[in-house]
Amino acid sequence: MAFCDIFGDSSVARILDHLAKYEGRDYSLTELARDCSVSYRTIQRVFPILVQKEFVKMTRRIGKANMYSINLENTTMKDLHRLLLKDEKIPDKPAEERNHHVAYA
Repeated sequence: MAFCDIFGDSSVARILDHLAKYEGRDYSLTELARDCSVSYRTIQRVFPILVQKEFVKMTRRIGKANMYSINLENTTMKDLHRLLLKDEKIPDKPAEERNHHVAYA
């Protein structure tokens, strides 16, 4: 089960699904737009709300890009993450082996 299953196929649900699925990694807004099939403008519009609600957090800065990940310190996100991904088996493989784009600094 995933955020899109509960909240519909919205841009916010896609973003949260992606961040939850790869919780150990952080992303730039450009990477999220590409990986989630959401326009960069949509990312720019919804991301301040996600940060304000503390669903995502900025982890670091690489050059001019801020990097973000899911905020599991937020109890709401932690509970949702546990509930929605409880039954999902995510392979414990490096990102390269999961057909996932990896950005190098």
